[in-house]
Amino acid sequence: MVSLLIHGEGTMSDIKPALEAALGKSIDQICPNNFHDHKQNHCAHFVSHMTGLDFSFNCADFKGGNKQPGNVRVHEIFARCPKVGMFNDADKSLTQLVFVTRQNNVDLPSKKMGNIPQKHIGIYCDGSIYHYSNTPDKVVKWSPQKFLDTFQAVYSGHQALFFGTIPGSDLLLNIQPTGTPVVRGIAFSLEKRNRDWFSRALSGNHQNEFLVGREVNNPSKKYHGIYIPVNQYYGVKYRADDHVDQIDHWAHLIDATAHCESQSFMNLPNTYDRAKFTFGFYQLAAHTPRDNLILLFRAFLQLPNARDYFPELTMHNNRLHRIDSDGGLTDLEEVFDNQLQLFMNFLNPRRKLIDEQEILHVARLMHWTAHDPDCRAAQVRVSAEILQHKMTRRYHPWYGLNGQDDTICTIIADIHHHGRASKDTVKKALQKTDRETALLMVNHQKYKERNQRLAAKIHVMKSKNVLGHKVYDAANNEFIDK
Repeated sequence: MVSLLIHGEGTMSDIKPALEAALGKSIDQICPNNFHDHKQNHCAHFVSHMTGLDFSFNCADFKGGNKQPGNVRVHEIFARCPKVGMFNDADKSLTQLVFVTRQNNVDLPSKKMGNIPQKHIGIYCDGSIYHYSNTPDKVVKWSPQKFLDTFQAVYSGHQALFFGTIPGSDLLLNIQPTGTPVVRGIAFSLEKRNRDWFSRALSGNHQNEFLVGREVNNPSKKYHGIYIPVNQYYGVKYRADDHVDQIDHWAHLIDATAHCESQSFMNLPNTYDRAKFTFGFYQLAAHTPRDNLILLFRAFLQLPNARDYFPELTMHNNRLHRIDSDGGLTDLEEVFDNQLQLFMNFLNPRRKLIDEQEILHVARLMHWTAHDPDCRAAQVRVSAEILQHKMTRRYHPWYGLNGQDDTICTIIADIHHHGRASKDTVKKALQKTDRETALLMVNHQKYKERNQRLAAKIHVMKSKNVLGHKVYDAANNEFIDK
């Protein structure tokens, strides 16, 4: 059993044992993928495997493989560092990255390093720099002075050492044992029993223990994280009738998808798939820019209790930021490879490892959802806004939905929210005589269970006269009586 008190900001875990164990090894002993060419420069490749920098361009992109990848380009790593500067100005108590290149090859204010051959990278830890020396083709440990002098002798021009804090280190929270005082926000205890995690708030009026989720590790499906088993769902549910006054007929369209996604439970988490973090009755995922979970977090930050649950987050220039330990800001909405990787990594730092930070964030959201009606209202409001935006900006332009039955619109919205069919597949279904049945059968072999669940929900809604009596008015983006 593990019991923790969670708060504050954190630093990169101590990687010195791993660095020491790597000394003398060649790249084929370090990289689990297929980039082992000894004629290539592997300095960034080594650093990335040691520090978990898997963003593209990485070894799996370059040479293939299905294991944990590592980035292979020095200048790309430099651009991702939360903070950079001259090595002489670095805090030497921290484990960090060290770069050597021609001094005029770096623009510190913009965090840009020119992509020239003469650049090298290592990891500074406990007074030494660990790096991949390409001449002996192995990992070595040098003093900072030797690191600079060696490359000054072989590179042209005047070389300089630069530091960079490890990408992602500014997203980690400081997780301390029970008894450490909490600086900001509500502290939560976390306890693991077998594969299940439990939590409770350690202040306020609601301190009952609750289930956060169950661990799943399934490499064949690439599932690593937590979820709540269906037979253990609990908590407040979304009920369409409670929200018709606020969002009109959209409440019922949302209801169909909520039933299929989460059985309408408003506290449902998922941290095990490629999105890294999904939450709520509408299952909003963290990876999509300007959509889904990031929109919900923007709304959450406007609520009175936001500082109690996420004290390290703030809005700046209408974008979500992490407040760093020194008061600086990290933009969590910066887009890399068409994804919100920093936002994802703040919520769930390590894809294949289950750690306290992702458990904490789930616990925070579940507790907030359970005890704050404003939090639940934000979920509903944002979900409705997302659907309304997609109906008028995507689904109507794609399919010409003006005057179409609300049942057809509901099914189309669910298909695309779930992602089980392409636009062309939906268009073909709409050409059938029985369009409703055709839509409910798209990609049926792969998604039979989902299609059947939606069909059953649609049947119930039509029998109750909830669906089937309105049509879509594209000009006003609303549903009107037939």
